[in-house]
Amino acid sequence: MQYWLEQIDAAHVISGNVFSGVEREIAMAAWRVGMTCFGAAGALLSLVATSLAAPGDLHRVSGVVVNLRAGPSDDTNVRGQVEQGEQLIEVTRQGAWYGVRVLRTGEEGWVYGDLIEQVSASSFGAGGVGAVSDAGFLELSEDFNRLMASLGSEFGYSIVERVEVIDNTTLRVTPSATWLRDGSRDAHVMGTAAMYQMWKNRQNGVPVRVILQGLSGETYVTVDDTGTAPLLRVAGIGSG
Repeated sequence: MQYWLEQIDAAHVISGNVFSGVEREIAMAAWRVGMTCFGAAGALLSLVATSLAAPGDLHRVSGVVVNLRAGPSDDTNVRGQVEQGEQLIEVTRQGAWYGVRVLRTGEEGWVYGDLIEQVSASSFGAGGVGAVSDAGFLELSEDFNRLMASLGSEFGYSIVERVEVIDNTTLRVTPSATWLRDGSRDAHVMGTAAMYQMWKNRQNGVPVRVILQGLSGETYVTVDDTGTAPLLRVAGIGSG
């Protein structure tokens, strides 16, 4: 998110075909609000993940090669690497980071949660956390999926209907018609920003784009950093 905050003044924000000075200021304000709300969502996600820490759970590396770090941050030293399929025992959790012990070697370190998948739960773990219902993001991030499921439960309807990985950079999200009609445009922008950050983390920080579709399947909100400058594009919501 810091990258976007540093680059925001260079961002291209497009609404329809013409953007007046007033409209541009409104859109930029909405973008900043969206990023602030994403920060709150990120904090909530961190709290959810921490509360669900389950020491003793067995996980498997899903990424091809994953760094084993000295602490729960990309800024910490890399102690080693674990390859796809390697089994890890969860020791602790901090936010979306898992403190683990490599089953084969006994080596300990931290890995990012989106790069591993649970194999089995320990009976001495978090105390009977049930199976996670799929809110559309289960295969990409269990923690983000849990957050979206929680929001959907609070709202009384699903946020998304379908999530599609188009390629290594592009994630296309089909939201529910109810969320499109009942949610504000700001909420749609904020939601897309949160999905973008989840997807970027999942792809190890490489340039990515997230496309939120409108009522008729057209492109509605796009968050994209694959070009020369960060891009937020908001089009018409369509009809359906």
